[in-house]
Amino acid sequence: MENRPEAQIRKEWYVVTGANAGMGQALTKALASRGKCVVMACRNLERSLPVQKNIMEQTGNPHILLLPLDLSSFGSILAFSAKLEEEHLPVQVLINNAGVMNGEFRTTKEGLEQTVGVNYAGTWLLTRLLLRRMAAGGRIVNTLSCTWRIGRVDEHLLIPDPEHYSRFGAYARSKLALLLFTLELADRSRNQGIGVWGADPGVVSTGMITMGRWFDPLADRIFRPLIRTPEQGADTALWLALGGAEVGTGPYFANRHAEKLPHRILEHPCRRTIWKTTEQLIREKTGLENL
Repeated sequence: MENRPEAQIRKEWYVVTGANAGMGQALTKALASRGKCVVMACRNLERSLPVQKNIMEQTGNPHILLLPLDLSSFGSILAFSAKLEEEHLPVQVLINNAGVMNGEFRTTKEGLEQTVGVNYAGTWLLTRLLLRRMAAGGRIVNTLSCTWRIGRVDEHLLIPDPEHYSRFGAYARSKLALLLFTLELADRSRNQGIGVWGADPGVVSTGMITMGRWFDPLADRIFRPLIRTPEQGADTALWLALGGAEVGTGPYFANRHAEKLPHRILEHPCRRTIWKTTEQLIREKTGLENL
C-alpha cells in the first residue's frame, strides 16, 4: 500500500474511484480538506502518486491512501476489495466516479465492450463487494450523466457489438444501465440503512469531453468557458456523500435537488433483468457465488 498512514484505525473511509483527475480529484481534495480518510482508487499509480502527495500537502491530511483499481478487470476489482479487507478498512462512503468514453471499440479483460464494462459492469461488481464492508449509515453515490435520456438498454447490454459501436451510444447506454442499477440497489439496500443515489454533474470541463478531432481547440475556446469546473460538477456527489439527503430520498439528484424520473425509467422492463444477467456473468467470470 502506497504511503499507508497509521490511521487505518479510524472508522470512516471514503472510497473515490478515478480520484487522480477531474471530478475525482476535486472530490478527494474536498473530502480531505474536511478531515475525511480517503481511499484513492486509481488505475494508473504513477500518475496518481503526485496527486495524492499534492492533496496531502495542501490539506494537511495524511489519511489519503492510494490503491490500484482497474474497473476494466474483474481481477483488479477483486484484488482491490481484498486489500481493503486485509487492511481492515470499513467503507463509510463509496463514490463511483470513474468512467470512460472511448472513441473506438475496445473490450475489457473479460471481453465486454469497454464503456459498458467499466462504467456499468465493473462499477456493479465493485459496489456489491464493498457493500460487505458497509454498516447502516453507509452511502453509495454513482456519478451519472444526462446522456441516460438518450440511452437504450435491452437484454443484449453485455454482448459486444463492434459493428454498431458509437462513442456516444455506448456512453449513454452505460449511464442508463448505471441509473437502473442505482434504482434497484437503492430499493434493495434501504432496509440495511444504506443510502444509494445517482448524482448528475451536468456538463463538466474534463478530458472526457475531448473528441480527439481537428475542431477540439475551437470547441474548447467556445464551449469550455460555458460549462462547469470539476469542482462545480462534483458538488452534488460531495453533498450526497456528506449526508445531504436522507436514506430513501431521491434517488436521482442534480444541483442538490431530487429530480423526478419518468415512468419509463422507474418501471424499465430491463431494470431487474440486467441485474440478473450481470450477476450471472460475473459469477461465471470470477467464480464468485456470494454477491
